[in-house]
Amino acid sequence: MLGESLALFTAVLWALTPVFSKKALGYATAVELNLVRSISGSLTLILILPVLRGGLIFQLDLYGFILLLAATIIGIGIGDAIFFKSIDAIGVSRGVAVSSVHPLLVLLISILVLGEDITPINTIGGSLVVLASIIVALSGEESKGGSNRYIEGVALSLASAFLWSVAITFVSIGVRSVDPLIGNAYRFLILALIMLIACRRRLHKLKDSRLLLWGSLSGLTGLSIGTTLYLESIRLIGAGKATVITGIQPIISTLAAGLSLKERLNVRILVAVLLASAGMILLEL
Repeated sequence: MLGESLALFTAVLWALTPVFSKKALGYATAVELNLVRSISGSLTLILILPVLRGGLIFQLDLYGFILLLAATIIGIGIGDAIFFKSIDAIGVSRGVAVSSVHPLLVLLISILVLGEDITPINTIGGSLVVLASIIVALSGEESKGGSNRYIEGVALSLASAFLWSVAITFVSIGVRSVDPLIGNAYRFLILALIMLIACRRRLHKLKDSRLLLWGSLSGLTGLSIGTTLYLESIRLIGAGKATVITGIQPIISTLAAGLSLKERLNVRILVAVLLASAGMILLEL
């Protein structure tokens, strides 16, 4: 029961990440946000590691770590930044629903690159995810910025999903030789240094306590604590079951966006999110 509870709590934390990020974007760009969240995520993991891994924290396989680092730059440094821009354009609920195609893209890449098999259940799940994205893409009349802004937001969500899927593929190979928690601590720290260089002329924005608050919460829920709990749930109940439970994330994100960000949720968006969640679960079976 502990493993299931940790996976469910992970889903809640990951669902809150876009909400916290959306709030932080009111005080900075996606680049500064990524700097704050990577710092908070890496520092938290560095503090957690001695407790969970003891003296093993300096044992790293170079090849595996390079893959994890590449995944970080592609998936978090670029992919998350693009996703943050998409939710700034079309809102959390729509952005999450559209970007839910990334498990399907991961499956396709795994088939083409890693030689994995696809099952009929996976096919059904992928179809549901695609259908959900189509529903969201056709519901752009409520976009505050007009149709062009809405199309841009949908395109950015799809682009982030593609980058995440490439990053996940790299991670799946990298963790074969690197402890995920140890690798995450160091790769998030390196990402923070890269983002620090990218933000060197805008560091004055980091004086804003609201950016630090919401950005740090985004890093804790999305990178460090969320990742730690997810990996622990995998250890207890297995990757398949843990990932299926976390598949409800889009539903929680949508509800949280409606409550805390006052986003308008019409029937089509709710249906799309339910389809996306069901599809993500089926893709992991």
